[in-house]
Amino acid sequence: MKLAGPCLARAVLPALLCLPAAAQPHAGTNDAEAAVRATFEAYRHALMAGEGEVAASLVDGETGQYYRELKRLVLEGSEEEVRQRPFVDRFLVVAFRHQFSGDELAAMGLADVIVRAMEIGWINSAAIEQLAVGDVRIEGGEAVAAARTRASLEDPSLAGGMDELEYRFVNEDGQWKFRFSALVSSIDGVMRSLAAQLGADEDDLIFTLVESLTGVEVLPEVWESRDR
Repeated sequence: MKLAGPCLARAVLPALLCLPAAAQPHAGTNDAEAAVRATFEAYRHALMAGEGEVAASLVDGETGQYYRELKRLVLEGSEEEVRQRPFVDRFLVVAFRHQFSGDELAAMGLADVIVRAMEIGWINSAAIEQLAVGDVRIEGGEAVAAARTRASLEDPSLAGGMDELEYRFVNEDGQWKFRFSALVSSIDGVMRSLAAQLGADEDDLIFTLVESLTGVEVLPEVWESRDR
């Protein structure tokens, strides 16, 4: 499990923090699909360039609400409250508390999180470069795209678990934007399945993933609310 930790962590975080979004007008199905694909690529390049403000401006309103609630959890959430949350929420709370001080966290907006994740190596350009989308399905004002790596588009056996994930987009005021909550649910299912396959406790797996990212042991005190 320790050997798998770094690869798993660097697969999870790009999926969580690389929030693809689209910004083209909603028209016919073909046009909408092309817009989702084109702006996914535009977002990917913006992220590699460290343009956090651009990325953060292209997620939907629900994502903004999710981040504000996550930030509250990181700063104020009790152990009991945090442990009741889905895998992804617990993972992010532990990772942020382990890496940043309370003052740093309090000052960080979504754009700051994206930039800092790149700066400290949680995600890197090589990982972002490999992200891609497979089939895109338009459902009225929403779109679902299969999450893929570039290599797996030609050889599905190289998906590395990405083949079980989906990206969901929503059209807001004529712009396609990324809906983060759908990805949270998708990743939750994958990670819970992984924990079951490994015979591991979910929280133990979270600690392993965060330790593999930072190289520093995660202590149980991380469950306590973050003092500034």
